[in-house]
Amino acid sequence: MRHYMHLSDSELNKIFYKKPEAFDNTTKKNQLRYALGATLYLPATKYIAPYLLEKRYSHLTSFVMCFENLIEERNINIAEKTLLNTLRTLKMAENENRINKDELPLFFIHVRDPLQFERLYEILIKEKDIISYISGFFLPKFNSNNADAYLSTVKKIRLISEYIYALPIIESKEIISLASRISELITLEKTIFEYRDMILGIRIGGSYINSVLGVNSLEAMSIYDVGITASIIYDIINSFINLSYEDIAIYSSSWDKKITSFQTVSKSSNAFDQNKVIYNHAFTHDPSLDGFIREILLDKLNGCVGKTVVYPNQISIVNALYSVERKDYELALSINSSNEPLLNYGEQINNKIWSNKILSLSKIYGVLNENYSAVDLF
Repeated sequence: MRHYMHLSDSELNKIFYKKPEAFDNTTKKNQLRYALGATLYLPATKYIAPYLLEKRYSHLTSFVMCFENLIEERNINIAEKTLLNTLRTLKMAENENRINKDELPLFFIHVRDPLQFERLYEILIKEKDIISYISGFFLPKFNSNNADAYLSTVKKIRLISEYIYALPIIESKEIISLASRISELITLEKTIFEYRDMILGIRIGGSYINSVLGVNSLEAMSIYDVGITASIIYDIINSFINLSYEDIAIYSSSWDKKITSFQTVSKSSNAFDQNKVIYNHAFTHDPSLDGFIREILLDKLNGCVGKTVVYPNQISIVNALYSVERKDYELALSINSSNEPLLNYGEQINNKIWSNKILSLSKIYGVLNENYSAVDLF
């Protein structure tokens, strides 16, 4: 699996100075944490096997089967059976040489709660040969009260496959409340540091936070424009930013608004000015598309890598915007190869943090040629 599978070899050679590299769930964690890109959320009741075998979503590199907010509680048993059928079908197809497992998107499961997770574990261990298709588990409402229950189940599953990771979702009411937020974040940071080898990253549950607060953003607005939600997001990022330098990724909030049309996107690389988009200059004539692009750029600016989406036509935009510009790549190479210390030690450390991340992203998302921009990958 690699990003931009929808492009031909000739297109890749034309657009990229350095082409994206392949990855799968056995890729080293330090690199894999950045590889999710746009993660498509699907209800766990959906039988996804035909879509994967027929490669209907050519842009897809990671997806989640959701047992929580995308399905009703009365359908959990049906969803668990559907999940098993999907995994069995993938195993059968591999045995019949109809697929190569390495070419499949990263497969994640969003459990409902610790109890459902434990029950799902008991179901899965009865068919251990299908567990290897799973890359990890998203853990909703992750907090200091349920962290041990969640992570103990992950530890048991990792005894069967070491390439399965935990992805806690930071969105609990303890985080939303100002009175308990800081102490809760300090506790969670210590927990995630302790279990960092089995945690791929954390996800910010911005949509749930919005729902608890009873707020919503307009079509062209990003979640960062909703001040009360943004203040919580900034505290979450601040709490885990040091861990994100070496150990985990921070995945941004989901975008759950529809994009009405791509006809308004200019394919002219010169027309795409990231600074103007961030400062609310319209890049297209579609407010929802402008808002989506702007939020992704703000995600990047605030240290996040990757985004949850609920519509397949949003996948290519997220992944495109994580491609690396050649000038940034060459500057990162220069910083990492230089033996000349900067006058300011703090500045030197900060530059190394930035350059290491750029070089990691360049392996996953590629480096664009000078006459091309992310827009050419939409």
